[in-house]
Amino acid sequence: MKAKVLGVYDEGSVPDTPLIGAKGFSVLIDVDDQRTLFDAGRRGGYLMHNLDYLEVDPNTIDRIVISHMHTDHVGGLESFLEKREESAEVIVTPDGERTTEVKILGIPIKRTGLSNYSEETAAKISLRKEGGWTQLSKNLFLSDVPNSTGIDENMLVLMAAAGPVIICGCCHGGIASAIDHVTEKTGKKVSAVLGGIHLIKMKKNDVYEVAAALGERGPPALYLNHCSGQTQRTHLREKLGLKAVKDLYAGTEIQFDV
Repeated sequence: MKAKVLGVYDEGSVPDTPLIGAKGFSVLIDVDDQRTLFDAGRRGGYLMHNLDYLEVDPNTIDRIVISHMHTDHVGGLESFLEKREESAEVIVTPDGERTTEVKILGIPIKRTGLSNYSEETAAKISLRKEGGWTQLSKNLFLSDVPNSTGIDENMLVLMAAAGPVIICGCCHGGIASAIDHVTEKTGKKVSAVLGGIHLIKMKKNDVYEVAAALGERGPPALYLNHCSGQTQRTHLREKLGLKAVKDLYAGTEIQFDV
């Protein structure tokens, strides 16, 4: 059986398509006859445009998992829910409804984990809080990201035939510790990493250290996007090889045997 991961929202999009590339992250996972939308990008209009072009009906989604409550991962959720005919299970971290304060241009702004949606839209949320190792279907698991940054974050783990596949929104706690965590949980070597691994602000030598850590762990196949950074992906390729790091744009589909 095949599992499919489809890029839905990213800063980059597949060339020669009308897909919109914009800041944010969202992928669709098809496995075990279930569809999981992982994150919802930043802008609802862009998310829905891309889903429409990719012929993904919001009503066919079995669950939505939000990795963490940053706007570029949860911003499109309201527009998605508005297109749903029925309620949807939305899985968030245990702090997913906590009010936090951030500074934008030095101005303190309070944010609730989920925005103040209309009553009709809010009624479509079947909220579920998870923060540990949880089986979602036969071959798909949710896991917390080992955390050293103060940001609660979840990732998905696809149990592929070649070994676990980590799917990250940002992986703020570090990709090496995430790989070690999944290896410990499953007893298997991680075969691939998909999504954002938060390298975008790293200098070259820091990226080289990440490349060395990945090399010590395989390295797994890398399909990176979003906060991984284009320049930083180039630095990874300098150490791991040109073919070692592939781009996961909006419209990119990757298949795995499960």
